Amino acid sequence: MKTRQRFILGGLLTAMALSGCGSKSANTNDITFSDSDLIQSSYGGLGVEWGVYEDTDKLDESSWERIYANIKRLAPVRIRCMINYDWFVENFDSKGDSDKTNDTWDYNFANKWGDNLNLLLKYCQANNIQVAFGSWNVVGTLSDDVWNMMDECTADVRWAKMSAFIMDYLVHKQGFTCIRWFVNGNEPNYLGVKGSSKNYNNTFEKWAQGVKNVRAALDEKGLSSIGIVGGDTTGFDGTTSYWEGIGKGLTKEVADYGAHLYLSNYYIDGGYVLENINTLNKDIHALDAGYGTERPLDIWESGLLDGKDAETDGNKLIKTVTYGIRMADFTIQTALAGVNSVTYWDFDDGMNFMYTSGTAVAKKWGMFSSLASDQAFDQELRPWFHSSCLLTRLMRPGSKIYGSAVNSRSVNPDFRCLGVVNASGTGGGYVAVNRGADTLTKRFVMGPSITGADKLYVYRFGEGMIRLGSDGFIQPNYTIEGSLNKGLSIDIPANTLLIVSTEAL
Repeated sequence: MKTRQRFILGGLLTAMALSGCGSKSANTNDITFSDSDLIQSSYGGLGVEWGVYEDTDKLDESSWERIYANIKRLAPVRIRCMINYDWFVENFDSKGDSDKTNDTWDYNFANKWGDNLNLLLKYCQANNIQVAFGSWNVVGTLSDDVWNMMDECTADVRWAKMSAFIMDYLVHKQGFTCIRWFVNGNEPNYLGVKGSSKNYNNTFEKWAQGVKNVRAALDEKGLSSIGIVGGDTTGFDGTTSYWEGIGKGLTKEVADYGAHLYLSNYYIDGGYVLENINTLNKDIHALDAGYGTERPLDIWESGLLDGKDAETDGNKLIKTVTYGIRMADFTIQTALAGVNSVTYWDFDDGMNFMYTSGTAVAKKWGMFSSLASDQAFDQELRPWFHSSCLLTRLMRPGSKIYGSAVNSRSVNPDFRCLGVVNASGTGGGYVAVNRGADTLTKRFVMGPSITGADKLYVYRFGEGMIRLGSDGFIQPNYTIEGSLNKGLSIDIPANTLLIVSTEAL
């Protein structure tokens, strides 16, 4: 799938050089975003994991009211929507021989998962939300591998056949052209780790063969416009090895360089996310000249490791204001490093469950819970929903992203900022985080001309600062008559996210 140029490599290298010396401006409190600070010419936007609900029986009418109200407010431009193939594939028959091309099965979408998938895709189709769609893993489990697919993983010829049929059904038969990407298995590098509880003996070679098989099967169905996510790997180490393999020989088959990043507070708080991605950028661009342009960088899952509860697969810190500040800081650093889009994990606790001794326990990673049985404090919007809304509604597709030399760790490891100008040049804003212990005073000026915007909406997201309206959604702390081009001096309290926008978000 071809994409417009979004990532200015020359601008990135310039920013990287500046981050090494921090000498572009003697006054680091006076920040001007100029043409030479352009990092991305056409940002992809922000999204969220909104997958098919495993058990819609656990939802009631008020659950659906919350779901639709919250997704409307969040306004993601893309979602990642994952299923299990065995929800829809049944009546397996091996025909009694070892030739897998003889195997047969039926498809059945007339069940609660099919109904729920239909609802989600209808919403995305109607609201211009792009969808990355795929299956968590191959059909079967380690204890019940009736399909005998585990050895070959997604390289199994039946995987491509099923994938192409389901995509053809959804895109051509059902008309869900909002589906833009196919995910060739979740976190394939993790599924190849020896000793892992999910060790499916996967390798890059098997995954790559699966990509080639699926690409051919999709093209045969007339689905050449569907891109295949390049990796969907997890962690910097696993991502590097898969992206190197893609750069060396799979660039014609994949649509992007995709990854999952769950990072510790240390990496985010110290600004190391920006540094690590910049290093990865140099390595992969040396292999693929289309890295970041024809094949953009996309993070398809993201969250924080600190606070993770391995037993319940949730995060104990999900309800804190600091969680929202860190996820915003993470988003800023990725955008400054040329990442085209970030998808947050995840939207709603009600989607996924852990099963312990037959008891279903919701994975608490969401921005709220739609579960009818949950207590009110779980159903309420968590702080990071509000910080995410500010970002998803300001950093829209097609926006220009500007960096600054002040983002260097040598200047201040606790401060980061970026400038945003929308695709039409009629609006934009500033995004900044102060992760330090003291208030900072900064003066921001947008160099590129902003036409038709003469009011600024100021949001301070920090402990005790969040202002909510009667509808429960975040409101600006105050407004200012003025222009981004005229400059704005403003205090940023300790451990605070600042958003300044030409529109109410």
